[in-house]
This record gives sequence, structure tokens and C-alpha cells, in this order.
Amino acid sequence: IGRSIALLPQAAMDCSTFGTLIYWLVGLNDDLSRFGIFLAVLTVFTVSMNQMLGIFAVMSRSKEIVQGMSAFILLILVLFCGFIVAPDVIPGYYLQVSLLVESIGLDYRALLVNEFTSDSYGEEEGKNILIALGFVDSDGNAYGEQWTMLSFIYLAPYTLACLCLSGYILSKSSPNTGSHSHSDVSDNHSSGQPAGHVYDVPFTPVTLSFEDVGYEVKSSKGDGKLKILNGVNGVFRPGRMCALMGASGAGKTTLMDVIAMRKHTGTVTGKIRVNGFDQDPHSFRRSIGYVEQFVTVSSQLTVKESVLFSAKLRLAESAEVPNDDAKEAFVDHILRILELTKEKDFLIGTGNGMGLSFQQRKRLSIAIEMAASPSVIFLDEPTSGLESRAALIVMRSLKRIADTGRTVCATIHQPSAICFDMFDDLLLLRKGGEVVFFGETGRNSETMISYFESRGGRPIQHGENAANWMLNIVASGPMSGGDFADHYKQSDEYRSLRAELQRITTNRDSSHKLEYDTQYAVDEPTRNQLMNERLITIYWRSPAYNRTRLIICALVAFIISSVFVGQEPEIITETYMTSLISTIFIAFIMVGVLSITTVLPVMHEIREVFYRHRSSGMLDARSLALALGVAEQGFICLASALFCFVFYPSLGMNMDAWNFLCFWGFFTFNLAIYSYFGQAFMCSVEGMGTAQILASIFIGINNFFSGLIVRPQFMSGVLSITYWITPGHYVFEGILMNQYRSDNRTVLASEGTEFYNSLIESGVCLLNETQCFGNVTHYVDVFFGGRFDETHIIPNVLVLGLYLVVARLLTYLALAHFNYSST
Repeated sequence: IGRSIALLPQAAMDCSTFGTLIYWLVGLNDDLSRFGIFLAVLTVFTVSMNQMLGIFAVMSRSKEIVQGMSAFILLILVLFCGFIVAPDVIPGYYLQVSLLVESIGLDYRALLVNEFTSDSYGEEEGKNILIALGFVDSDGNAYGEQWTMLSFIYLAPYTLACLCLSGYILSKSSPNTGSHSHSDVSDNHSSGQPAGHVYDVPFTPVTLSFEDVGYEVKSSKGDGKLKILNGVNGVFRPGRMCALMGASGAGKTTLMDVIAMRKHTGTVTGKIRVNGFDQDPHSFRRSIGYVEQFVTVSSQLTVKESVLFSAKLRLAESAEVPNDDAKEAFVDHILRILELTKEKDFLIGTGNGMGLSFQQRKRLSIAIEMAASPSVIFLDEPTSGLESRAALIVMRSLKRIADTGRTVCATIHQPSAICFDMFDDLLLLRKGGEVVFFGETGRNSETMISYFESRGGRPIQHGENAANWMLNIVASGPMSGGDFADHYKQSDEYRSLRAELQRITTNRDSSHKLEYDTQYAVDEPTRNQLMNERLITIYWRSPAYNRTRLIICALVAFIISSVFVGQEPEIITETYMTSLISTIFIAFIMVGVLSITTVLPVMHEIREVFYRHRSSGMLDARSLALALGVAEQGFICLASALFCFVFYPSLGMNMDAWNFLCFWGFFTFNLAIYSYFGQAFMCSVEGMGTAQILASIFIGINNFFSGLIVRPQFMSGVLSITYWITPGHYVFEGILMNQYRSDNRTVLASEGTEFYNSLIESGVCLLNETQCFGNVTHYVDVFFGGRFDETHIIPNVLVLGLYLVVARLLTYLALAHFNYSST
């Protein structure tokens, strides 16, 4: 109820803005009372649709299913509202169904009656228009003004029923408890050391030193600069774990991002050296691992598949790693270290109660980075969000990694005493990005405690967590006055660090310099192949996406085609022919809408994982852009074929094999364009909401300017541009011209229509004849004002091919040049 009330102001504002523009720009009746009815009908309809579609949101487990079901219901509503299929053409067996879900149909009839019973039309003229459109009662009389009130009478209880149903479903839905089919904690590592054969990959131990590091960004207020880091110095040593700590906003994650070369904005100053040598971006990225705070993985893959994919892309073949078997053996070793052996064949899942637990996903994220056999591994708050037992498992895994001789650096927030004692070194920052302490923590943190107590910190209490104590005294300042940052710059620890930084640079050994000849560990064909295989697997294991759209394609084809099964009359009427053309239009539009709306959440997940892969130096935008096209195309062709095999024979189409193949080809073009532009939109903007807005604009343009709702002969001036840039225009024209370019079936003309007048003008019929007949080809030509032409079929194919190229190019450019990750 609260959600429904909260949506009312937005619905009223949207309908007022949209309705006002449409009403007056189109030039509807200027009676203010009728304008008020128009806005009221729109608003009530919007509220009822919100409630109806809300039912699917509360009963479905994924966005893809919600969007697929919503698109299917919208098809039913649009199909039977009276615009696509005229009311007098709808078969009797669908009348009850159409009345049951006909919120949009009643509103459409109310709007038509509101307009055509006004004084802008003569009484007979308005009735004739309604009769010509098929809006007549059982006696053949045009609908009257009572239909306007009927829409309100129907929609009020309809909306209430939808609201009650949503509430009932929510009340019966059990909350997600996050339960799992396997234990969160492995029980075969009680010794603290992984069992089994150890197959490690050699690496170069790294001493990572940084001197006077600063980082500033443009201030959000004015033209000034905001300094995040200020003269930070330190050393991360091999075989040791260093904790980056500080109050919120102190810059600990920023420092780690700067050192890891993951900052893409702002200005970095100072020197960062690897074994005494300046950082080389490509070589450094290949020798590190970076574990983000928020786990980003592909839910459709297994634990081992995810880690093995990382290993195959990040481990170059060498004497130590001669083939994929060696890489797989190394992956098994990593899974043992991180206590994930029992879970290696489990699907990762979405983390909402299906698949791995939160702490298992954390360890998986570490394993994916360890697959590169990095010299240095960075971790952003690896224990955040974990209970103490799970945090201890993660920390125990990190300690094993450090024991192999790797350098481990992690930001940490309020660790337990046991977890904090596992760190060897501490770099403590205060707000403003200044160092308060850097050095060894000592056994049970004795060295750190002694340092702060000797400089005015209050004595630690027995049993007090050393990490929390340290943060509290830094926040309150020394009891003797002064500043801990100033005390540190005057300390022996600081002087010792400066001497060590100088010594590292002076005594550097060229044999320890990290150098790689190439940016990537494997060549481009291998990267492309691995990415293709990965995405095909992801698509195959995404039933909510692919199975849903295949099923809905079949259902949509069946329902649309069933309207016309066995109904083709001996003499086709204009109403029937218009319904047939409109049905073809709504078929490719609705299936396209289904494709673009369901591809967005899938593409969003793929994009987020790609950002991680790119930052880790695994692959580039070309590999993903190519793989997206390859993975999608099979399902596009299958969905299109499934639709066409059901839809095509039922509408009395030309059963020649070539005509069917052309129909399938244009329909496939349409599906591909919607799907690939959906990918491009999601890659071009930051959030799902913005991508959905772009998709809605794309859908709207195709709806209005493909040639049916606004026919080409009525587009002039600036409006005509939209007709030529709309891909739906070329699909619609191609399908119709391929089917009806030589169709001599008889069509009965209705007196006074454009088709009737054309037959009179061409001499096919005489003015006083009781009945006037033409053929389907002539009717289609008149319907579109002669703008649709069979000579356009081949150019249409070329234009649609160009649209596909543009969509793929936009996707590649967006992936290559945009980065919407947090850094």
C-alpha cells in the first residue's frame, strides 16, 4: 500500500506532462472537460498497469523473468486492445480472455469515444469512424459515451485486486535466509596447512616501496583541489602482510588503488618502486592481484571454471607452466590453499541464498587473483561483512599466501584481535591522508602498543582489542598534547624508513626487475577463444534469460497467429487486412522489446566482470565485444526460427521456401538489432536505469516511426528524418514487400476509404457500384502511400546490416573507452 501511494504523485506528474503534450499537439477536441477526462483515463490506466506489473516483480526471482513476463502481458494487452486487431476480427474464443485483462483496451476505447463523440465531428461522422475501426456492439452500433464511465468502473476494482494479490504473494513469500546446500566452512583443513601435492608457479618476490605519495582530485565545490593523500611513505615486503588502516575517509583504499595503478582520475605525485625500479604499468599489472571489496564474479560458472579462466589468461606458457594441464594443477593447489576444494564444482550463484556463501565468494575472489601467481596481492577490506569465524578463515588463507613469499597488502576495518595479530606490519593513516604510524606490529601488537603509549596515548586496558584501541587514541590525540602525525615524522621509525627507501633504490638488483615483453600473458586469438567459450557457457547456463525468451517467443507466436487461424475469408475486408498488417508489426516490435529488455541485466553483470578482468590485465575490449556477438547470435537465430515456424503458416503467408527464408531473415535482423543495441546501451552508460531509458527511447522510435502508427505518407519535414533512421522501418518494409508484392487475393473496399477512392480514381471500380474490389498488393501500396516498394528489399538488407555494424562498433567503443567501476 505504501509503495502504491508513493507512486501516485509521480504517475500524476508523468501523465499530466505526457498527456498535455500529446492532446494539444495532435489537435484533439479543445473542450477542457474532455481534456480532463483524457488525463484522468491516462492516470488511472498508469496506476493500474503499475499494480498489475508489480505482481510479477514480487513473484519472480530474477529481473530477466520479470521483464520477459511483463513483455508477454503487454503483448496480450496491445494485441486485444482494438488497435492492432480490430474488435470485430478478434475470434470469439479470445473475447473472454481479452475482457479479463483488457485494462488497456477499455482505456483505448474510452479515449476514442471521448474524442469521436465530441462536437469536432458530426454525429454521423463520429459514429462512422468508430464503426470503420470495428468499435461496435453486438447490434453493430458504434460505442457510446457510456464506455468512458465503464473504463473507470472496471479499472478501480481491477487495480485494487492487483494490489491485494501483490500483498498476498508477499505475505506468503519466505524471506531469504541465505541458506546453502553446503557448509560455509570446510572441515578438511584443521591442520592449518592444505593437504595434497603442492604445485606452485614460480614468481619474483617483490619489495614495493613508495615515497612522498600524494593524490588530489578536483573539488566538487569551486575550482580548487582536494588532497586525499599527503606525503605517504612505506614499504611492503615479500612474505609479510601489511594492514592499511585509518578512520573512514583517511584514504586507505585510495592509497592502495594508487599503488596498484587502478586510479584513472585525479593527480598522483611521488615515487612508487618495484624492487627499486620505477613501476612499468604493463609489467606491474601482470605481477599483481587485486581483490575488490565487493565480489564481482559470473554467477553461472563453477568455482574451478572461474579460477581456471583466470589462470589460462594470466599465466604465460613457460618451462614451469608448459600447458593447460599444468595450469589446472596450479589451480587445484590454489583451491586447497583457500579451502575451496570441496566447492570447486559448485555453481557460484547470485549470492542471494543460491550458490556460494558470502565468505566463500570472498575466498573465490582471492583465488581468481592468485591464479596469476602474483608477486603482490592487494585486498580491499577482505573481512568486511563476515562474522568472526568466516573472517578467520579468510585471514588464515591470506597468511598461507604470505608464507609462500608473496607480498600481501590489505585494507582492514575493525578487525578482531586474532585477525589483527596475523598482520606483520601496519600503515596507519588519519584524515587528510597523512601517516600516523608505519612499522611492525610485533607479537600480540606489543611493538605498536609501546610506540603509541610512549607518545602520549592512553594505556591499553587488559583484554582490549589493540586495533580498536589504536584507532580510538589516534582519533582523540595524545594526552600530552601535540599530534601523532608530527610525532611520527620526528620518530626513529620514520628516519629508519627513509633510510630503507634510499637503500632499496641504491642497492637495486637488475636481475629482480619485473619486465614482460607483452601487455598480455597470452596472444589475442587465445584470449578471444577463451572469452568465446566462457560467454557461451554463461549463456547456456542462463535459463532465466535464454530459456525465458525462447519460451515467450513461442508463446507470442502462438497467441498472435491463433487470432487468424482458420479465419481467412473468401473475400478479405479492409479491416481484416489492416489487422493482418498490424499483427506483423506488433510481432516484430514485441519480440524486439523482449530482447532488448532482457539483455540489459545480463549485459550489466558481464560488463562489471569485464572491468575487473581488464584492470587485472587479462583481456581487452576487443575480446569481449567479439564474444558478445558470438554468444548472442546462436540464440537470436534459434528464437527467430522458433517464432517464424509457429507464426508464419498461420497468417496465410506465401508458403514458398524463399519467401519464408526472407521473412525469417528480416525477423532475425530485427532481433539482432534490438539485442545488440541493448548491449551497446548498457556498455555506454553507468547505471541500469539510464540504459533502460535509452532502450525505451529506442523502442518508442521504432513503435512510432516504423510505418504503422504514423504511416510514411503522413511524415513530412523534420519528422521524416525519424522514418529514415528507424531500423523498424526497414524490417517492416522488407517483410511486407517480400510477402505482398505479387499478392492478387481479393480485398473488399469500404466506401469512403483511401483504398476505395484509389480504386475509383484508377478506374478499377465505378462510383455507383454496390461493391468495389481490389487486390492485396494494391491495398498495401495505398495503405503506405506508395512509400513501400519491392525494389527497396535489397537496400533494406544492406541498411539493416549497417545497423548491426554500428551496434557492434558502439559496444566495442563503449567497452574500450568507458569505465564505470568505482576507481
